[in-house]
Amino acid sequence: MTKKNAILEAALHLFSEMGYTGTSTRMIAIKSGVSEGLIFRHFKNKEGLLNVLLADAEKEITSLYEPILALEHPKVFLKQVLSLPFQINGNNKILWRFLYTHQWFEPQIHELILQPLYTRVFDSFNTIGVSDPQSESESFLIFYKGIISNMLLNKNFNAFPVAEYILEKFSL
Repeated sequence: MTKKNAILEAALHLFSEMGYTGTSTRMIAIKSGVSEGLIFRHFKNKEGLLNVLLADAEKEITSLYEPILALEHPKVFLKQVLSLPFQINGNNKILWRFLYTHQWFEPQIHELILQPLYTRVFDSFNTIGVSDPQSESESFLIFYKGIISNMLLNKNFNAFPVAEYILEKFSL
């Protein structure tokens, strides 16, 4: 692993555990085993480091969403959206925790997580013919985000019954 990658990985871990404001570049340097000056050489400042992590997150989310967004049948699409939280595993769990932790402070993260799905979810409920596709879309996405949040916060959370309930509720 390069030193730059070690810095990024350390920052991601620390930001997801302690928050952006609670993490200093000194802490990142210690965790990554590099000098603080090297962080500034690679990223200029902590915000530059955050921006690189956000760009990496956008690539990850795009690669995760792309095949699902290509699905044409509305019910198949909605089922696949509900399967997304179950694809969060050890490899990308820290990234998702980082995103969910920071969505309150960085509005672009909230949009990154939901915006690519929102229009398609709305269109799917509209195509299915529900009476209020706007409310159904918002409810569905609240369930979706809730499942992810609970999976990230509580390692003993069993999301399968919740997902089954949502599938039944929305007749998927």
